[in-house]
Amino acid sequence: MKKWLIGALICPQCRDSDIVLEPDIHTQTDDEIIEGRLVCSQCSQAYEIHEGIAVVVPEQTLPMIQDATGYNSFSMLSSYLWSHYSEFFNGPDATDAYQRWARTFDAQRSGWALDIGCAVGRLTFEMTRTHDRAVGVDTSISFVRAARELAERKQLAFDLIMEGQITEKRSCDLDPAFGFDQAEFIVADAMALPFPSRRFATVSSVNILEKVPDPLRHLAEANRVMHEKEARFLFSDPFSWDETVNSPALWLGGTNEGAFNGFGMDNICKLFQDPESVFSPGFTIQDKGQVLWKIRKTRNLWEHITSQFVVAERK
Repeated sequence: MKKWLIGALICPQCRDSDIVLEPDIHTQTDDEIIEGRLVCSQCSQAYEIHEGIAVVVPEQTLPMIQDATGYNSFSMLSSYLWSHYSEFFNGPDATDAYQRWARTFDAQRSGWALDIGCAVGRLTFEMTRTHDRAVGVDTSISFVRAARELAERKQLAFDLIMEGQITEKRSCDLDPAFGFDQAEFIVADAMALPFPSRRFATVSSVNILEKVPDPLRHLAEANRVMHEKEARFLFSDPFSWDETVNSPALWLGGTNEGAFNGFGMDNICKLFQDPESVFSPGFTIQDKGQVLWKIRKTRNLWEHITSQFVVAERK
């Protein structure tokens, strides 16, 4: 964990108190903590730093990050590395989705940026072009490890799944304009962000809303860590609601009745502009649209996805 994060992390179980975590360093370099802990002085909870990766999640989230399947699997890592970086190694079917999302950060902004659900880090790196620091968070240790390795090496090298256990090597240099030293990645929960209130000038939530157990709580957490003034929020999602992930009673769209009946993006836009909602103070919508992107699972299996997006600001 980069040392510039010391003092910027709070206990995710004591968020109302904004208790800053104290480092207990076992192994370090000039710039990073390699082994150690982050300790809460209020509840005494200790959060491990192992091989440079800080895991700062509530206890109830630990089973999710320890699961070797799903987003921690080798196949998922191959898929997301291709999706995030394929244009750098001249993939014939490369997607420009992350370039399109990144264009919403086209102006320099002082302060820090937060990428919630960062996966293997592409959007976080893009944020370093326009922000002082950028922090990516995800519940997948595999994804966070890969993103940190990319930041260290400034190169991509991985095994791309072709079929079953058959893989091919892919490698390339990454964009030297990325501020690799200004990016850091930690394991954290989108519904219990380990950051003080009003810490970030810009926050992104891309393709994560329908994947969390409580979507409204995720948005409330995103709002909590954004500046009260001069804040920007990039939100994007395909709204692929799934009853195996969360209850329809908690969906923010995709139902015919209830407070969030109708389509998800319509409801999100209403929330942005309602100062009595989870977004307080309210936001003004600056841009809306959709991004076509895809995930490559094997050479014959692809997911083609349309994510609607909205960019909102508050002055």
